[in-house]
Amino acid sequence: MKSILSQKRFEFLYNDTPFAELSCTVDQQQDGDQLTTVYTLEDGLKITNLLTWHGDACEWVNWFENTSAQPSGVISRLLDACVTLPMAHEEFFERKAWQQEFENVTQIYTPSGSTWAWDEFSCYPHRMDDVRFIGQAAPNRSRHYATSGGRSSEKNAPFFNIHFQGKGYIAAVGWSGQWNCEIRRQEDDVLFKSGIEGVSFRLLPGEKFRTSSVVIMPYEGTVIDGQNKWRKLVREHFSLIGQPGRDAHGPLCMNVWGGMTTEAVLKRLETAKAHELPYEYLWMDAGWYGIDTAATPDEFEGDWADHTGDWRVSPLIHSNSLKDVSTAAHKAGMKFLLWFEPERVIATTPIVQEHPEYFYDFDNEKTKNRLLNLGDPAAWEYCYQTIAGLIEAIGIDCYRQDFNMPPLKYWQYNDAEDRKGISEILHINGLYRLWDALLERFPHLLIDNCASGGRRIDIETLRRSIPLWRSDYQCSANFLIEGSQTHHLTFNQWMPYSGTSGGRPYDTYRMRSAYSPALATCYTFSERETFGDDPEKMAWLKERLYEYLKVRPFMDEDFYPLTQVTDCTDAWSAAQFDRPSRKDGMVQVFRREKSPFAEASFDLHGIAEDAVYTFTDADTQEIAVINGAELKTNGFKTILPEKRSAKIFFYQYQ
Repeated sequence: MKSILSQKRFEFLYNDTPFAELSCTVDQQQDGDQLTTVYTLEDGLKITNLLTWHGDACEWVNWFENTSAQPSGVISRLLDACVTLPMAHEEFFERKAWQQEFENVTQIYTPSGSTWAWDEFSCYPHRMDDVRFIGQAAPNRSRHYATSGGRSSEKNAPFFNIHFQGKGYIAAVGWSGQWNCEIRRQEDDVLFKSGIEGVSFRLLPGEKFRTSSVVIMPYEGTVIDGQNKWRKLVREHFSLIGQPGRDAHGPLCMNVWGGMTTEAVLKRLETAKAHELPYEYLWMDAGWYGIDTAATPDEFEGDWADHTGDWRVSPLIHSNSLKDVSTAAHKAGMKFLLWFEPERVIATTPIVQEHPEYFYDFDNEKTKNRLLNLGDPAAWEYCYQTIAGLIEAIGIDCYRQDFNMPPLKYWQYNDAEDRKGISEILHINGLYRLWDALLERFPHLLIDNCASGGRRIDIETLRRSIPLWRSDYQCSANFLIEGSQTHHLTFNQWMPYSGTSGGRPYDTYRMRSAYSPALATCYTFSERETFGDDPEKMAWLKERLYEYLKVRPFMDEDFYPLTQVTDCTDAWSAAQFDRPSRKDGMVQVFRREKSPFAEASFDLHGIAEDAVYTFTDADTQEIAVINGAELKTNGFKTILPEKRSAKIFFYQYQ
């Protein structure tokens, strides 16, 4: 990785001339783990490359500034990352009748994006493309990746695991907009390029902004070894969870609909407290806002959606501006989470009428949506003061920001011909500045990142927030729970902290399928459904929530998927969490409803042959003692006599 230091790490054309051919001064300063390199061109354009080391991993970001009194030249074909990464030699392979074995060539694992599907964030390296596996990177061939619509993890997520012969790199593109990436396998290295798609712009006098960042981490071992090293890197250097003064884990949330009356919310809080349900957050979703919005029992009624952008608490729903709700939650020992969607605004709301200049439109009369221009200082100030004022006045502990539309067409429509990409760049800069300002003003604030589920997950949003609702696949009250099991196998490989829900049925198989680093339950969500009138349901819920709190700490360290990603109902699904720091772990096992097999054996990871392992069944408390040599030879044998059943096993070893 030290070879990174000898490379410029980025490239672009300046008035159609490659940056490497331009005359400029270079100033470099080292400050601990950060290296700052400043390139100043003769016309006053300044590029600052900030490189930071996190152990043997590094990240960098570029800042562009026009220090002159004239518009800069045109920057095009901008690559914020353009580096070669050393990798063992691989010969060029001619296309023949016998294709190469998958394990003998360079492999690229990159997760799909979030698209309301059961297989989100999964990798399919063994699928075929032009008689080759799509996950193979043959010498002198390139693979291209990009997101869609302007949200960073929609079509593809901006994470990559490049592996060859027991060594590899994990790379992440840090841009919450429209990124693209090229990975090219060369005979003795890998060329990695990434940047913001389709830019060609001038900087105005005095203008300064950052572009996309990149993180690159080397590793040795298997692909899953690389994923666990990545999880540790994110946990220790990018996530706010577990940092001083902040929550030690992802939260356990009790969800209510925002259009539900204050009286109904308070009654649910009282019921939860009476039954000693150990919720940590009261989560209030959309529907609470709009000066004349009427109360609705759930999200499928009323015109609440037409008031998005009017962030005044509806007095028809919450007569005391949600202060009663926040106070009651805090008295019950919970924190308060509130939903917002500041970027997407309905055209008929008062703020659009008063300040149309704050918003982007595009040439489509059918849409009611406007895009708040976070790159405009006045619009940004309005947004910041509005949100910060509500956080302070109401007593909000977690700010949930949703984003339910693709913004790319708005940005592109509003770009000048010589400023292509600027609307997006300034907007994303404004988003980061907004979150950073809120976190600075409210040091204990948690930010929940939602964009139609998990469609804006990248390393820059992960360092400021947590996706508590990682997929909208879970929106239906009775969604197919196998989707939660598959998401468990995929999302957890790329991030140590994310959350989901199990829906509304009171069902152990379903609830255990939703156990994740954060959990939201929706039994209290709708006024159409009663809560607390069935003692058996309350006893079951209490048992499950306390079980979840026991399970959650085991998810902090290493993660191993034990089965393939599939939603087939005749399969089993299983995962392992291992905590080397505590010499213990947990295995989650699911036999699906059409599986004909009552018994399965799983190859556990991190097993030491000379260790002794004690497994405890979470249901029966039965204990099994198995030595490591037997586990490595025969695997972990599990019997589930009943179809559609779930088991949790805790283990300790010495």
